[in-house]
Amino acid sequence: MTADSLPINRAGKIIEILPSPLKINLMELGFLPGRQILLQHLAPSGGPMAFLMDETLLALRKSEAALIRVELI
Repeated sequence: MTADSLPINRAGKIIEILPSPLKINLMELGFLPGRQILLQHLAPSGGPMAFLMDETLLALRKSEAALIRVELI
């Protein structure tokens, strides 16, 4: 599953970042394999998604979140 399909208020462990020109940018933001993320907010109409990672809230577009492969915890 990818981060864009995480249920709200559910945590996932990052497995990998799928190949993309944005891969390095996501990794620089801290989206690294082994880290936990929690989908905290979801904007309506396919808007941004807010993920809690450690104590930081990061917003991603749905297309960016689709590049992060996760497993539910």
